[in-house]
Amino acid sequence: MESALNETETDERITVLTFDLEEKRYCVRAASIASVLGVTDDEPLVDADDPWNAGTLSVADERVRVVDLPRVFGSSFQTAARVDDPRLLVFSTTDGDGRYYGWLVDDVDVTRTIRTASLKSPRMDTSHVKGRLEIDDTEVIWLDEQAIHG
Repeated sequence: MESALNETETDERITVLTFDLEEKRYCVRAASIASVLGVTDDEPLVDADDPWNAGTLSVADERVRVVDLPRVFGSSFQTAARVDDPRLLVFSTTDGDGRYYGWLVDDVDVTRTIRTASLKSPRMDTSHVKGRLEIDDTEVIWLDEQAIHG
């Protein structure tokens, strides 16, 4: 079995939060997420020139810098196919200006505990993906939040 782990790493159990972008399933370490919020008005984000920095939303008196993942990883750079009620994953880390990082996603599923030994190498060479794994017979792409927040 091909693995993205090197020989010095162990087979850990990690809890990941799964989410959807278009027809694909992704995940991120659950411990890095502070909250998951519904977004009722994504209008300020849809016309952003840069989906990696789509704008800032205010949530409970905190500022959240948004990465518009449907536009970054989706099959289209356009927002016409955006879901009606996107979700915002708010991370527990902040940038140099004190803004929290947030990822706009289509839908959020549940947390799953996985074994790191089941992680396979990404199909493409990219710093934003930790690897691939199977969860409930579905391929899931594990995103590297630290690389995305860069």
